[in-house]
Amino acid sequence: MGKWQGSSLKMADNLQKGPAHAWKLCQWVRAYIEDREDLPVNPYGQWNESVIDKDPVLAQEIHAHLQGIGKFVKAMDLVNFMDTPEMRGRARLKRRIDVSMAQQWMKKLDYHWTYTPKGQYIDGHEWEDVVAYHQNIFLP
Repeated sequence: MGKWQGSSLKMADNLQKGPAHAWKLCQWVRAYIEDREDLPVNPYGQWNESVIDKDPVLAQEIHAHLQGIGKFVKAMDLVNFMDTPEMRGRARLKRRIDVSMAQQWMKKLDYHWTYTPKGQYIDGHEWEDVVAYHQNIFLP
C-alpha cells in the first residue's frame, strides 16, 4: 500500500468514514496538487429543498386531505396519507416518511400545534338563562 492510500485510509478512519471516502480524498488531493484553484465544493444546504417545495400541486393535495380530516389533525395523519402507493409514486418516495418529516412539512404548510384551553367558557356564558342562574341561584 502506498503512502497516499495509507494516509487517506487513516484520515477516512479518523472521520469515521469507509474506504470509498479514502479514495475520494486521494482524488481531491491529487486534483488540488495539479491545479491549486481546484477545491472541492461543499454542497451543504443545496439539497434542502423539500418535495412539497418542488411540487405545489402535491402541497395542495396534502392541504385538502388534512382539511378533510377535520379540526384536529396530527402529523401521523400525514404519514399515513403519504404511505399510500398512489402518494408514494406521486412524490417519488422510496420509503415511508417519518413523523419528524411530517411535522416539518406541516410547519411549512402553516399548521400549528396548540392545546385546547380547559376551564374556560367558550360560548354560552352570556345567555339569558345562564346569567339568570348565576345571578339568582348560584350567587344569590
